[in-house]
Amino acid sequence: MIEQLRAKAKEILEKGDASVIIGYGRGSREDVATPVFITDSARIDEMVFNPHCYNNLMTFVTRDDHKRLGTPAVVAKECDMKAAIVLAQEDQVKEDGMLLLSVSCEEMGRADAACRFNGVMTIPQAEEWLKQNYLPAELTPEKLARVEEIEKMPAQERWAFWSKEFERCIRCYACRQACPMCYCRQCIVEKNQPQWLSTSAHPAGNMAWNIVRAFHLAGRCVDCGECERACPMDIPLVSLNRAIQKEVKSAFDYVSGYDHAGKPVMATFRKDDEEDFIK
Repeated sequence: MIEQLRAKAKEILEKGDASVIIGYGRGSREDVATPVFITDSARIDEMVFNPHCYNNLMTFVTRDDHKRLGTPAVVAKECDMKAAIVLAQEDQVKEDGMLLLSVSCEEMGRADAACRFNGVMTIPQAEEWLKQNYLPAELTPEKLARVEEIEKMPAQERWAFWSKEFERCIRCYACRQACPMCYCRQCIVEKNQPQWLSTSAHPAGNMAWNIVRAFHLAGRCVDCGECERACPMDIPLVSLNRAIQKEVKSAFDYVSGYDHAGKPVMATFRKDDEEDFIK
């Protein structure tokens, strides 16, 4: 599969269909892979794809320093493709402004099953491929098990649980930096005129930061899990995001990453929207 991926990436660069390949390369250790940005086809052999290729590479396509490299072709797992669709939906990328080198990773690491290279896709093609292969049944019982365990706690116990988790936050913002949906040039937490959120790592500021960020991901999170993987304090951010995904699915029958031409769910209104939250 990696030879197919390298050959296609080299062809794309040499034909001028893209200016940079955003993919994975060998890290500092055997059990680490790191994002690479390849503009010279002679460097294609630096690309790898293995069980250590975790990063959601769509994180890089909205950053100014990487935009200067020109039209990208991005190695895209399922969650990366969904992120690309949301970014197109939010007018952060153009549907014809990049190529996706689609790879399947659900079987990564199994000795008896190889990963697959699914070919080169545009955002509309990726959307169609996802609908055919990954219907929006994102929140499986396995994924929701921890969420439901937390939701069954009495309110006070649940508050104590999240308070204790957020107390450990050191406000390094690794979660934000790893997230493809956090593309603001200046984050609200860094604004001080006025200062919306305290920047200090203390309980009140930590609670506000983590809840605000979770709300900002409502109807946008693609469940790649990069926030939790990047967190040095092992805060269960995926459970928090999935709880909101569950509410969005229940209230609006909506799963993010499947409609690049539609309107974001939190920016639309329908007459048949439920109103039982109004007291």
